[in-house]
Amino acid sequence: MRVEHRYIREGLYTPENATSLLIGTFPSILIREQFKGFRTTDVDFFYGSRDNNFWPDLSILYNRPLSFERTSEAVAQRMQLLDELRMGLSDAIFACHSSGSAQDTALQEIEPNYFLIDTLDKYPSIDTLYFTSSSGKVNAESITLRLLKEKGRLSKMKIAQQSGPRLRQFLYRNEKGLERIMKTITLISPSPLAEQWAGVTPEKRRALYKQYLPALM
Repeated sequence: MRVEHRYIREGLYTPENATSLLIGTFPSILIREQFKGFRTTDVDFFYGSRDNNFWPDLSILYNRPLSFERTSEAVAQRMQLLDELRMGLSDAIFACHSSGSAQDTALQEIEPNYFLIDTLDKYPSIDTLYFTSSSGKVNAESITLRLLKEKGRLSKMKIAQQSGPRLRQFLYRNEKGLERIMKTITLISPSPLAEQWAGVTPEKRRALYKQYLPALM
């Protein structure tokens, strides 16, 4: 079944003064919506699955209590935190086919999210891209960098640090031909599968997030 990224279609979510954009692969919550339906503890937003560690980690790191219920208040709390961090959220995939599994390796017939280019053009203050997946054939890092290169928006890319985390830098060219330096930071995935398969501890993941994610404004 084809599953479309409803949040991207609805224009979510980039603060007006965003300086960074955090990019995942595709929301497991939207696949769950198609096949099983939301749980009461799932939030209708990016990383909204109650199994995902992203919002629990940010709640701890920024000392910000967050609701984990399917309410508009829970979504508003997350948007408010993103506003204060000046960080937008998006994903590398706009649509894909799935038989019900939300694992990246189970996603087929990938349709890249070319709206990422519109976002980077619209918000010239964005100079940092975070990726929350980089392993396997389907991951946010490779899909995003490939589509930027394919559309002639990326040049002179270099790796500043290979791991722990991987850091890159490149020139981004907007629709008017103006260039700006963009850096990328590849973080540990907040998916519970990263803990199971890669042996990542919550402490290691949070330490990385604390070091590299934006500070509250």
